[in-house]
Amino acid sequence: MVQDTVSPTPSRAAVTPAPRNIVWVASYPKSGNTWVRFLVCNLLFGRQESAAALNVLAPDLHESGALLEQSGHAGLVKTHFPYSRALPLAERTAAALYVVREPADVLASSFHYAQRSGAAADESRRGFDRYVDHFVSHRGDPRFLQLGMGSWVDNVRSWLRVPHPFPVLTIKYEDLHADPVAVCRGLAQLLRPQSSAQEIDAAVANASFARMREVEEADIRERRVGIFYKPYLQSAIDSGRRFMRRGGVGDGDQLLTPEQRARVRAACEPLVTELGY
Repeated sequence: MVQDTVSPTPSRAAVTPAPRNIVWVASYPKSGNTWVRFLVCNLLFGRQESAAALNVLAPDLHESGALLEQSGHAGLVKTHFPYSRALPLAERTAAALYVVREPADVLASSFHYAQRSGAAADESRRGFDRYVDHFVSHRGDPRFLQLGMGSWVDNVRSWLRVPHPFPVLTIKYEDLHADPVAVCRGLAQLLRPQSSAQEIDAAVANASFARMREVEEADIRERRVGIFYKPYLQSAIDSGRRFMRRGGVGDGDQLLTPEQRARVRAACEPLVTELGY
């Protein structure tokens, strides 16, 4: 794990600086944060059997922010907030893992997530087209803006395009999909350099889409509250909607028209070009 990097500085007052002991797993929503959390926790702590256990090891700032500040939690913390000095626990940041995904695929995943969560009811093509219009005009999902997560552009820029006094490891969703072993090696180099090839391979296998889908089904069956199961989602779950929906690349290309894809790209420039999309 990244070590505390803060050294006491001489001062007339006896002030103890905050320890640098938080490693963020950060992203704009629907960019692969859950996948990376499973991968990291499998690597550092062994095979994960439930989302509830995952949330103990890498808690969600949006669900447990006040408790985390009071408890003195150290280690991994999930967030979808942009980085700023106002971010809770910002002064304790040791490092960040930032997961970024091509915005057209984020749009497609966010639309399906809105259906599962009940935030949107219209699944028709007309409903999807309206969603695209809103996403383009806000450069992201307007619901996420209301929750303080910013636009896709602002969120990505805050973590990747602003100099920080801590290391930020960029993880592209597309790289995670294409070569998860290489991504896991990069995580190990930052967080636990002594990790063996066997441990890396096991972490990747235990964080595969198929394995996470197994965990989701078990959480639903056992009604273990976490990412995959919440009581208010029961009707969506009963209808077959799942958090682990597809886990692929290219949904945006399949669902958006060429004109819509061009509009999404234009709204998110120049970052999409800078990131190689």
